[in-house]
Amino acid sequence: MSPRRSNAERTETTRAQLIDTARQLFGDRGYSATTIAEIARSAGLTTGALYHHWPGKEALLVDVVHDIHRELAVRIRSGGSVGAVEDGEAERAAEGSGAGRVAEGRRADRATEGGGAERAVEGSGKGRVTEGAPVPLLLRSGLEFLGFCADPAVARVLLLDAPAVLGYERWRRIDEQWWLSPTVRLVERARLARGCPGAADAGADGSRRLALALLGALTSLGHEVAMQGASAVAGAGRTYEVLLKSLFC
Repeated sequence: MSPRRSNAERTETTRAQLIDTARQLFGDRGYSATTIAEIARSAGLTTGALYHHWPGKEALLVDVVHDIHRELAVRIRSGGSVGAVEDGEAERAAEGSGAGRVAEGRRADRATEGGGAERAVEGSGKGRVTEGAPVPLLLRSGLEFLGFCADPAVARVLLLDAPAVLGYERWRRIDEQWWLSPTVRLVERARLARGCPGAADAGADGSRRLALALLGALTSLGHEVAMQGASAVAGAGRTYEVLLKSLFC
């Protein structure tokens, strides 16, 4: 007989169930068209159970956004569908990414929190990306994100509803919580490895600005993919590849 679950385990299970349900409904119907009562009912729980964890729907949306970032981090860490990235590989890597694959890792490794994103990003590829290959890792991570944006449900929640409901600054802070620090470190390694002029003495500010520029470019490309669908992933990936090469090659 299995041991009885603790209250903490039951609480976490309920919380995860509500996040999963809210994420599905927000993705299918949109944030504004989904009510607290519908989320609770679809999860087989009471509205009181939901309010035990969140004061309202907006706070729940914040955790749904974190859940999407968490899934992306897990997929990058595990290598996703993208293998070794060589010249011109962005188009081939983009094939097969997106809608059909997003659900696969949805519940995986919820223990990866914001600070864990650094380990998730830098540990991706399971050995296919070495410590001395930051540019392929930046490309691979970007391609995973663009593939993610091809899923209409992810795009609706992450790129459309979240910034509209939470406000741009708050939405951006969540994104940076997950991705800014690991991207800065990869940029620093790439600049030094490629012998970029002034790389050694540009300091953290220079690398941080470059990292913000890369993340901003990915967000813009992600919006393009979200609007045009999976057929735009390859072109967006090539554009990001060209940007990385112009900076580091």
